Amino acid sequence: MKAITEKRCMTLHSFNIFVWHDIFKVIPTKINVMKKAMIIAAILGIGIISKAQTVSFGPTGGFGHSWISNSNGDGKFNPAWNAGLSLVYSTKSNWGIGADVKYSAEGNKVEQAGITNTINTNYVRVPVKAIYFFGKQGNAVRPKISAGPTFGFLTDANETSSVSGVKVKTDINDDIKNFDFGVTAAAGLNFRLAQRTWLNTDLAFYQGLTDITKSNNSTQHNGNVGVNVGLLVGLGK
Repeated sequence: MKAITEKRCMTLHSFNIFVWHDIFKVIPTKINVMKKAMIIAAILGIGIISKAQTVSFGPTGGFGHSWISNSNGDGKFNPAWNAGLSLVYSTKSNWGIGADVKYSAEGNKVEQAGITNTINTNYVRVPVKAIYFFGKQGNAVRPKISAGPTFGFLTDANETSSVSGVKVKTDINDDIKNFDFGVTAAAGLNFRLAQRTWLNTDLAFYQGLTDITKSNNSTQHNGNVGVNVGLLVGLGK
């Protein structure tokens, strides 16, 4: 049985939500996670919006595979997906910065001794990234690479155990920390569809850096890889 399943039988230590100290130290821990994500996005966007002629904005979504490290059993493909909004500020040079706010369905799937255990963890994630665009502004196709920190706010967590077609679903919100932090790196292509309109594509890898479990008996991190597609429309002139 996986480490998270075993932890359910132990006495949990006192409720303690890990928060981003510089921003959330004065915000009650019970505040809605979407509000927290929007606070980060607003802070990051204050300086950007003042130069709207170099800002692009639009929807984004993706699909891929997610896992949780140090899980007992044979790892299996676990479908993961995300959907949200993306904001990108770019200059006439090759550099840009961006931030997303997205809902991300993640988790882990393993098999052991005829038992299939699937963990579903859902987050509101805020990736912040530095972007380098190859080629020149205005090119029909521009390769790009990006990297930066990602902040995650847990909205729900559950585990389903399946044996011989019988499934048992368990709430594990008390076993998972409410905050996750890691880094995301990506590479992709931007296609210019029209004046100030781009199709955004990339292959992204996320590696969690904080332990997602509340127990001290083991350390487990989120990880995922996937393909993202979005549409960016330039704002301003």
